[in-house]
Amino acid sequence: MEEIIELKQSIISHDWETSLAIIEELEEMGRQDKINNLQSFLVILLVHLIKIHAENRVTRIWRNSIVNSLLEIQKRNQLGKKAHYIKQADWEDSFQQALPRALIKASQETFGGIELEELTNLIDRQVLKDKTFELLDETYRSDPLQIFNLVKNLEVF
Repeated sequence: MEEIIELKQSIISHDWETSLAIIEELEEMGRQDKINNLQSFLVILLVHLIKIHAENRVTRIWRNSIVNSLLEIQKRNQLGKKAHYIKQADWEDSFQQALPRALIKASQETFGGIELEELTNLIDRQVLKDKTFELLDETYRSDPLQIFNLVKNLEVF
């Protein structure tokens, strides 16, 4: 809110440089908020993929959560008709930031709760990353029903 008041004052005083700087700051804050939101859904996606990978089984609830996460990522990642907040090739940083939080949460849920170190020893990070990126790629090229059908047939990996 402070930024809006500052922007108003700079416009009233015809301080265009300050006005533009504030607008750019507000744009960046909005963009970062969208990315944080996308990363929250990425954490949820990862938690269920980790549980599938570690427990070597798939449940309907986990599939539903994966579908919901992917559909929310698809919807919220749209910047325009063809533009995205996170481009298809740029998920690496988000994955690296989300993975520790997902591992912590998954350790509390996997096998009814296990030690974080034990969980990290059970999963192959590269396999998890490959599956995650494979699913994220679908959010750029598939419609919601195709994503649903893809995840409906998701097997242990």
